[in-house]
Amino acid sequence: MDKELSRMAERLVKTPYEQMLVKCLVARDAADLEAIDAAYKQCQERRLYVFAEEHECASIVAARLQALGKSSPQWDYALDDWKYRLNQRFEALDALATALKSKGIPLIALKNAGIARGIYPYPEECPMGDFDVLVKRSDFVQAHEVVMQEGFRLGFRAEDTIEEEGVQAGLISGGTEYVKDLADDSLWLELQWRPVAGRWIAPEVEPVADELFERSLAIEGSDIRLLDPVMNLVQVSLHTAKHSYVRAPGLRLHTDVDRIVRAYPELDWDAYVERVRAMRVTASVYFSLAIPAALFGTPVPAKVLEALCPPDFQRDFLFRSIERAGLFHPLAHKFGRLQYLAFAAMLFDSPKACMHSAFPSPAYMKNLYGLKSDAQLPLCYAKRFAGLIFKRVKT
Repeated sequence: MDKELSRMAERLVKTPYEQMLVKCLVARDAADLEAIDAAYKQCQERRLYVFAEEHECASIVAARLQALGKSSPQWDYALDDWKYRLNQRFEALDALATALKSKGIPLIALKNAGIARGIYPYPEECPMGDFDVLVKRSDFVQAHEVVMQEGFRLGFRAEDTIEEEGVQAGLISGGTEYVKDLADDSLWLELQWRPVAGRWIAPEVEPVADELFERSLAIEGSDIRLLDPVMNLVQVSLHTAKHSYVRAPGLRLHTDVDRIVRAYPELDWDAYVERVRAMRVTASVYFSLAIPAALFGTPVPAKVLEALCPPDFQRDFLFRSIERAGLFHPLAHKFGRLQYLAFAAMLFDSPKACMHSAFPSPAYMKNLYGLKSDAQLPLCYAKRFAGLIFKRVKT
C-alpha cells in the first residue's frame, strides 16, 4: 500500500508550487519544516502567494513561513486577516447556537466549521467559505425562524444554482442557505437536517440526524456540538467525494480528513469501515482517505485502505479521472457533463446502489414530498432525475 500511495503522490503533485502547498497543508504539529524550507527555496515569492491565494490556503502557508522565520508583510496580513474574519464569524455562530439552545434546539457544526471550533487547535489554519450546521428535521422550521431573528437572510452563494429558496424547499432538499452581514465581512450559513445530503447517496442509507445528536460531543465553552469521531470522518469523507476530490474548494478539502484522523489516534476504524459499508460508499471514501494519506502522510491504517479499495477497474478509472482533472486549480473546468456523470456513477459500490440513489423507494418519495397518491410519483421521480442531471454548480 505504501508504494501505491507513493505513486499516487508522484502522479498528482508535480511542480515546486504544488509540492510547497502540499507540505504546508499537513497539520501543524506533523508538518516537516525542513522539507517546507527546501520547497520554499524552489519557489518565486510572488507566484507562491498568488498560487496559495488561488487555493484559499494563504493563511496556512503564512503560518508555516512564520515558523521558519521567513514571513513578510503580505503573508502576515493573510494570516491576521483570516484570524479576524474567523473570530467575527464564530462570534455570530456561537450567538446563534445559544439562541437555538434557548428554544431547546441543539446545533452541530459540520466539516471545517466543527474542525476549527472544536478539534484543530489552530483555527486560523482552517480557511473556509461558509459554515454548515446540522439540526434535527423536527426542529428545522423553528430553527429557520431563529436564524432569521439572528439577522440572517435567505440567499444562495452560487449565483447559477437552480435550487428553490425557502424553508419549505429546505424541508425537501435537506437544507437552506443564509447570509449575515458582519462588521466588515459576511457569514454564509447552510442550515441542514440531512447530515450527508448528496444527490449521489442513496437516501435510505443516510444517517438520521436524531441518532447523531445522541452521540454528539460538546465543545467546551460553546453551545455548538460536534459529530462523534467516526461519523465526523464519514461526513467529511463523503463531502470530499461529493466535490469529486478536485472541484472547488479543491485541495484544502483534503485537510479535513487529515485534521480529524490526527486528532483521534484511537479512532475506531472498524466502526468506520462498518459504517461506510452499510452506506454502500466504500469506493468513494477510499479516495477521500487515500489522497491525504498519499499527500500529507495522514496516518490511515493500511488495512483500512485495503478493506475499502474498490476493484482494480473501478479504482483505475476513478484515479485516471482525478489525475486528468487535476488536484490543483480548483476553479478550472474539471469535467464535461458526460464525464461527470460517468465519474459520479463509478463512485458507487455497485450499479444497484447507483440506481437506488437515483430512484429511491416509493415510500421514501411519498414521505419526502408529502404525496397523497401514488399517481403523483412519476412526476416526482422525473423532477428528481432532472435534478441529478442538471442541479450542479458549473465546474
